[in-house]
Amino acid sequence: MRLAATAIIAAVALTACSSSEPASDTGSRLRDVPSLVAAVKKSVTDKGSYRFTIDPPLAGTSGRAPANGSVRLGGEVPSMDATTTRPVQTDGAAVELRLVSTTKDTAFVRLPADVFGLPADKPWVKLDRKVDDEFTTTVLGFHDVVYQQAVFTTYHLPVIEAGGELKLTAEAGGATRYTISVDYQKAYDKLTDEALRAEVKLALDQKVAGATAEVELDGSGLPSRIGFYTDFQGQRIVDATRFSDWGGAVTIADPNPAEVSPRG
Repeated sequence: MRLAATAIIAAVALTACSSSEPASDTGSRLRDVPSLVAAVKKSVTDKGSYRFTIDPPLAGTSGRAPANGSVRLGGEVPSMDATTTRPVQTDGAAVELRLVSTTKDTAFVRLPADVFGLPADKPWVKLDRKVDDEFTTTVLGFHDVVYQQAVFTTYHLPVIEAGGELKLTAEAGGATRYTISVDYQKAYDKLTDEALRAEVKLALDQKVAGATAEVELDGSGLPSRIGFYTDFQGQRIVDATRFSDWGGAVTIADPNPAEVSPRG
């Protein structure tokens, strides 16, 4: 799925984090980035679905708007059903948006009727990437920001695999935390997916040379948290997503056509 350019600054312009915990050489821990990525891909694919939570940024930092929802792997692309809270109008209050996508180039958003004047029985609007208007571009940008964090198999893992080097391995709250330094020039040179290369180039164009990611795996080898930490233009940006309910019963489908408002 093509990611919006608005997502790149907060997602890949990252700086290194430090830890006082020593690197581990324990045999049960993965020893390099290729091993880590391969193990995560296998464990995630075997489960096929999960829930995610994107937390609001901590005090003194910036980051993504809070969001939560479910992802189902398989099909043409992973499907996502997410709820996020954010302003959708200039100087407007934050409102709840529900975002659903099951295909590559379209998504649906459930909008508050009192904000956009939609009929109460038709709260959904279809978003198509071929439609080039401000509303579609803006709301698809909101979708893509959440999708990039929630569906880490399509963005974070490939970039980590292409440009990452394992720096630290440590125990943290019952999980094994892998701290990875990512070289974006190296990632750009190795990636073959043109959409991903374009995203990484946006970071390079902003003079962002590298990044740090944290991947935390639970006792069964499934991601419990993935965090990215950014110093950009003097501000710390924290993107952190928690994952749970692996392999749970998840059904994600486009809304009933009868509940979709036509674009006027």
